[in-house]
Amino acid sequence: MRVLLIGGGHSAYFAANSIRGIDPNGKLIIIEFTSEKVEVLSKTFPFAEVVQQEIDGVESYIRSNASILDAVIAATESDSLNLRYCKTARENAVPLIIAILNNPMNEGIFAKEGVRHVINPYGIIPVELSEILGSATNIIYKTPSGSVMVASLRIEGEGELRKIRGKLRGSEDVSALLVSSSGEIKSSIEEADARGRLYLMGSEEKLRKILGSFRGRRR
Repeated sequence: MRVLLIGGGHSAYFAANSIRGIDPNGKLIIIEFTSEKVEVLSKTFPFAEVVQQEIDGVESYIRSNASILDAVIAATESDSLNLRYCKTARENAVPLIIAILNNPMNEGIFAKEGVRHVINPYGIIPVELSEILGSATNIIYKTPSGSVMVASLRIEGEGELRKIRGKLRGSEDVSALLVSSSGEIKSSIEEADARGRLYLMGSEEKLRKILGSFRGRRR
């Protein structure tokens, strides 16, 4: 895979390492704006081609190379720049376009401009807090396609356990794993204790219905 990564800050650093791990034999090109950062990036990522470009020259670079790019990842420290570069990549038919946000509030703006894949690095904060603080229900992860979801549900008594057993019995599109209050892991909900945290993975539609049925519980 031939990937163009735009930016040299923290988000781009983690993105570059991830890309290398996913596709060790692929071609990674990193664009940065200053000679100082280009030098640092070249030493940090010797497997990548690091290119210095003016801020306003990146769009021309994308246009000139769009036909040989498999993906463009906009990860600068400015969401307005990221949006500009994503729009240019989209206009030039780059197959895969990804933006890494600096401000989570801007996610809707990218969606309106047709950027399908937007990564919010801050999205993990409410998820982690919900797990640590023991919220009644928690959506842990959704696939980008929106078809599969991972969620957790706090079980506080035999009545709730019976209720969830009834909803899951015979279901082929949801898998369950329960961590009991003592820390024991049960792969079968039929053997689970009356208290613990249930982790569910499967159809987003089905899981939302299950979580919705527990919505009225106290936090």
